[in-house]
Amino acid sequence: MNINLFQSLFLVAFGGSLLVLAVRRLRTYRLKERYALLFVLLGLPFLLLAFRPSAVGWMAAHLGVQYTTLALIGVSVFLFLIVFELLTIVSVQDQKINALTQLVAIMMEKQNLADPDSRAAITAPEQK
Repeated sequence: MNINLFQSLFLVAFGGSLLVLAVRRLRTYRLKERYALLFVLLGLPFLLLAFRPSAVGWMAAHLGVQYTTLALIGVSVFLFLIVFELLTIVSVQDQKINALTQLVAIMMEKQNLADPDSRAAITAPEQK
């Protein structure tokens, strides 16, 4: 089998599976729209490279760097951007969880101060 054909089939399979996975998860409401869009944007470069594999070589020739160096830089930057985006999402969610936890603790404390009998009921079970 021709190596270029194998590479193209691999890239189509990988990019297509990312797109199909994003659409399936979006349809089953397991993935929000912005995350599905992130997966679609992850899958598109692989599909583009499958149909135009010489694009990296063309860019390398015009930038005056070696093909492998440009490919390594491109993949590294791509992965760093994806990791940065995912860490940003996790950080925002962590901040929201912390704020919600603090709000619940404040509300519980206010309820305990307003109703002193509720604290006794919570801390000591009823004895019959």
